[in-house]
Amino acid sequence: MVAKRALRVAGLTGSAALLAAAGGATWYYAGRMTEPAHRRPAAPLDRDRVEVFDAGLPGADPLSGGRGHLHLVGTDAARHGTWGLRWDDGYARVGNPIRATGEGRRVSVDGASAVRPVELLTGNLPEDGARALFDPWAAPDDPTLLGLAVEEVEVEGPLGPMPAWWFPAAAEQDRGLTAILVHGRSGTRRETFRHVAPMVAAGVSVLSISYRNDGEAPPSPDGRSHLGATEWADVAAAGDWALANGARSLVLAGLSMGGACVSEALRRDPDLRPHVAGVILEAPVLDWGPVLRSAAVQRGLPAAALPLLLPPTMALAGARARIDWRSLGSFEDLVETPLLLIHGDADVTVPVELADALAEALPDQVTYLRVEGAAHLTAWNVAREQVETAVTTYLAALTS
Repeated sequence: MVAKRALRVAGLTGSAALLAAAGGATWYYAGRMTEPAHRRPAAPLDRDRVEVFDAGLPGADPLSGGRGHLHLVGTDAARHGTWGLRWDDGYARVGNPIRATGEGRRVSVDGASAVRPVELLTGNLPEDGARALFDPWAAPDDPTLLGLAVEEVEVEGPLGPMPAWWFPAAAEQDRGLTAILVHGRSGTRRETFRHVAPMVAAGVSVLSISYRNDGEAPPSPDGRSHLGATEWADVAAAGDWALANGARSLVLAGLSMGGACVSEALRRDPDLRPHVAGVILEAPVLDWGPVLRSAAVQRGLPAAALPLLLPPTMALAGARARIDWRSLGSFEDLVETPLLLIHGDADVTVPVELADALAEALPDQVTYLRVEGAAHLTAWNVAREQVETAVTTYLAALTS
């Protein structure tokens, strides 16, 4: 009897410990869901680290604004596409490898090595052996280096002034259409730079905005990201600013969580919707459930534990931050204008199946560019010409 009682007590104790652990995990991850991303900047990934050497090839001098070549050595040095390259006192943009090899004396442990064209954008070229990092945004922090007219402005938002960059289209091209670019949860305004030049060339002015809790705009009163549920008001304020400064119609362009911000702005602001001529979404968060499941798996949580942990975690996070998960990010009942949708099929952050479902649900309104081999928000890197052509073609149709 004593032994049985001891076993029962041990079982109850184990169950209590399991419940306590589950409760603690729920509380912790509910907090992480709405923690502003800039508070925990991600460490550079090993695959983004390279050593840089002079390629020893004849050609133009990058220091004088031309294009030369660099020899990069690192795990993923030969990755396909157009990428930024950042080092201590400089920034460049590198193109597709012209030679990828594991031969020679300058190779990494696994033999990854590539010679790539380079365009120096700021600073000085690194010395041989210098360490650098691949950067997917492929643009330095200074917007003047895009070679376009640009003005730093402030959009008056519900919580105070929000910094923004205003790229006006040339006067002879201006057709009164302004694109409002909304970055993702872990990004900044620089994340949107890739889309600015093609838009301005198409005669569309661009307003690249900050919004609450991104480290630039004023924080929300609780200091929490609301994943679009309150950030939408900042997008709406940007629309008001553009309309007050000469825009006759708007294109709302949301990247990743920026897509959820755009959807909520359309849903909640009836005064904004009549002015929206089009919507562009890149890797948008259309349903937070699959996105959070993917994030949990990447953080090492066992897939078998997710049905137990995720529902109460989302419920707690939603209660804390006043988030209605059922509608947040959904476009099926919102889109009354043509929509351009861009998504990479190798995205493990925001599953591409969400975009697939939207394109299937709205076949007459959605133009869908599904980019093979592109990870989260790297469609432009992998298929720059395709993406820029899709954007300019879409905008031309809106203004014709």
